Amino acid sequence: MKKILLFFFVLFITSIGFAQQYKSHKVVQGENVYRIAKRYNTTPEAIYKINPTSKEGIKEGQILAIPVTNDNEYQIHVVAEGDTVFNLSQKYNTTQEAIYNLNPDAINGINLGQILRVAILEKPKEENTPTENVSDPVLDSIKPLEEIRQIVRFKTHKVRRKETLYGIAKKYDITIDDIKKHNKRLYSEQVRKRDRIRIPVYAEKAVVETEVPKDTLSSRVSTTTKYVVQPKDTRYRIARRHGITVGELDQLNPEMDPNFPIGMEIVVPTTIFVPLKEIIDSDFELYEVQPKETVYSILKRTEISSDSLFNMNPYLRDGLKAGMVITLPKRGEVDSLAIDFPEKKIVPLENMLSNFKMKKLAVMLPFGLDTLNLNERQQTEDFLKSRKARGTRVALDFYKGVQIAVDSAKSRGLSIDLTVFDTEKNNNKSHIKQLIDQNNFDEMDVVIGPLYQANVETVAAELKKYDTPVISPISNRESKLYSNFFQTIPTDIMLQDKLINYVAKDSTDKNIVIIVQQGKKKHEEIKNKLIAKFPEAKIARIEEGNYVYEVHLNKVLAKNKPNWVFLESDDVAMISNVTPLLNAKAESHQITLFTTDKNNAFDDDNIKNEYLSKLHLHYPSIDKEFDNYDETRMTPFVARYKKQYGTIPSKYAVRGFDITYDILMRLGSADDLYHAATFEGTTEYVENKFNYAKKLLGGYYNKASYIIKFDDELKLTVIE
Repeated sequence: MKKILLFFFVLFITSIGFAQQYKSHKVVQGENVYRIAKRYNTTPEAIYKINPTSKEGIKEGQILAIPVTNDNEYQIHVVAEGDTVFNLSQKYNTTQEAIYNLNPDAINGINLGQILRVAILEKPKEENTPTENVSDPVLDSIKPLEEIRQIVRFKTHKVRRKETLYGIAKKYDITIDDIKKHNKRLYSEQVRKRDRIRIPVYAEKAVVETEVPKDTLSSRVSTTTKYVVQPKDTRYRIARRHGITVGELDQLNPEMDPNFPIGMEIVVPTTIFVPLKEIIDSDFELYEVQPKETVYSILKRTEISSDSLFNMNPYLRDGLKAGMVITLPKRGEVDSLAIDFPEKKIVPLENMLSNFKMKKLAVMLPFGLDTLNLNERQQTEDFLKSRKARGTRVALDFYKGVQIAVDSAKSRGLSIDLTVFDTEKNNNKSHIKQLIDQNNFDEMDVVIGPLYQANVETVAAELKKYDTPVISPISNRESKLYSNFFQTIPTDIMLQDKLINYVAKDSTDKNIVIIVQQGKKKHEEIKNKLIAKFPEAKIARIEEGNYVYEVHLNKVLAKNKPNWVFLESDDVAMISNVTPLLNAKAESHQITLFTTDKNNAFDDDNIKNEYLSKLHLHYPSIDKEFDNYDETRMTPFVARYKKQYGTIPSKYAVRGFDITYDILMRLGSADDLYHAATFEGTTEYVENKFNYAKKLLGGYYNKASYIIKFDDELKLTVIE
């Protein structure tokens, strides 16, 4: 499979019209792609292009192919506290001017954590003796096939509204990478309206005439192989698998039997784009592109994202044409995950900061204001305190957390431009579209909000054309339509699975008891889910009115082993009936209580927390739920909030801080938020943690959550 992928990149590099030199680099402990890019005077994007799996992280000892423009390697330095350009010039026996030449941005100052090139590494002297050619499989697989194109001059292009790099490159008949090479900031920033970018003008190619067939198929297909037709194979499927049209398959096989019998041997391109036939059989279908059809029309008709379409059909980046056979998802199928990492170690992004360019952050919240200067903090807070609407209070608390997060990120050396917009109310599409049309949202690195699902999906839809990430802060509803949608709260299903899997890991010697409320579909579904996971579990009999009698409870409890009891209900009367019975039985039985949904009914005054504490209730939670902060939990954020506002922060203020600070740390340690979402591991702050996954069709969602335990003396403890 690796060889196939490498061969594909050979073809890709050849097709863009210029050659490239490469070096082989062995990753050492503590390195990341950014440091390696600095060392070889290249960009992270260029490294990702040649080593696509490195987007998922790199490991010590891994071999990378590094694209380089010259033969120099550089010694790098991570700026520490107290460092100055003068001190570094003394430390590395160089001059300040040399450091500025290697790092032009340093003329504006250096920041803590910034990666600098400080010197050119000397190469080991080579003896003038013949040496053997040492084969490097990584480099050998991507050797250039064409000469570098000569640049004769540059044009200046002023970017217009809604223009994209793809459109600009197409206009000048060059590649996107041609533009980025001569406008370096575009490797980490989006092109913006009114930007002036340099466009290279290449000399006409001096091509040596060779005996090459004039048809486009022969120019694209460099090698072929024999293929034996298998059961269920069709001409469409084989063409799709090898990245050609059905007509081109016929052209390669002019003597092919039109009946297409099983066992027939045909000629196909060596490159294979879809290695797993099972994927096509189960979740996808083949589609032949019709005349005058465009990528835009396919996206609009299928309601999938552009990145999903290109992931399924990578060769579409070279253009779409009629007759091409592509893969599309079957309508109504559940899409599979494109990015999904387990919750492993906690990743300290504060120690990985490397991107110190200005971060433009927009926050959209329902303040319900007509005219108010949000930059005047005291005026804003005094006004909002007088508002009694719950949405406004939530917005104010969330906004306070955002402000502290921005200030905290600035103290880490990040530059942030924060703009706040008032969405006014829920389901307010016309106002939101007006806000976007009248402001430069195409320049934003990320947008946080709005709070309500309908509004945040409207923003995601409007900003999809800019690929601007849109953060949904308090809704747990997924969006399958927009690949720029980031859902920060795990869904109810994720929380259910979290607790069920926790119990399943240690259930072999336990008596599992299931007590589930009757009369609602959601409770019937969780009951079936628990029975499927624990087929030996005992089901407690529920009386009409959702009551449990002690005599029936006795029949399902065991005295000779621990009893792990699932209680699934949102009925206060039922919970207040079951928990006292279990509490009484805990005198003679070992009982631990679990619920996959600790809803508001568990917090009702009729439910005694003493019972929940004695039964050591376990439940999944999106946050740590610390209502009271003692000195051991007094994080810098909580201490600052309490000092500034005279009270501990609400869960919405904490959420505003955690979400915003996490986003800023990710932007500071990656090219953009999409790249940062591929980091393997989990980030964690005051009460929330984040581990993003992405579905092939749709956006990103946070699947990191906690399992909370009611401990003795009514204490809440995080156990996972």
